[in-house]
Amino acid sequence: MPRALEIMKREHLSLNSVLHVLNQLVLDLESGRLRSDDVDYDLFEKIMTYIEEFSDTMHHPKEDKYLFPALLKKTSEANEVILELEEQHRRGIANRKKLEVHIQAMKDRHPGQVEKVIDAMKDYLQAHREHMKLEDHVIMPLAERVLSEEDWAPIDAAFNQNEDPLFGDVPKSKFRKLLSDITFLAPAPIGLGGGRNR
Repeated sequence: MPRALEIMKREHLSLNSVLHVLNQLVLDLESGRLRSDDVDYDLFEKIMTYIEEFSDTMHHPKEDKYLFPALLKKTSEANEVILELEEQHRRGIANRKKLEVHIQAMKDRHPGQVEKVIDAMKDYLQAHREHMKLEDHVIMPLAERVLSEEDWAPIDAAFNQNEDPLFGDVPKSKFRKLLSDITFLAPAPIGLGGGRNR
């Protein structure tokens, strides 16, 4: 398997672990187990920072700049899927910013924001799941089948620079620290429950 695909798969696992924490927060807010007054906003901030700086800044741009163009040159089989994925990358940034606005409004105790945060987080999580499913089940298998070793060389080189924060050979300390903080702050049983308690 090409190095870039190995890295992409591991990065999806890293992102899934962070999204799992976000999903649990949605479930806790929706069920009432977690009230807005008891939310650990530092945890939210770290999750959003991780997604912004790793997924939106490192992972997706490499797909847009290297993997997708290589596929478009080689085959027309996934043209529509690639266009959709590129659009999802753009929408994902806008949706993350919208979610951050609602989280801040909930923190500032604006009325009705808990429901807006829940809805925005559900939409955000669903979009990420659908996005990764398309990449995992359509794009990656197609790329492995149609791209040559020569096609893979620049893609591998680009993804090697990502130094995946959870599984990489040379983890970047910033992302390693973010993931460590998220694990510490996330409520049990998904994390260590080290967040503030009221």
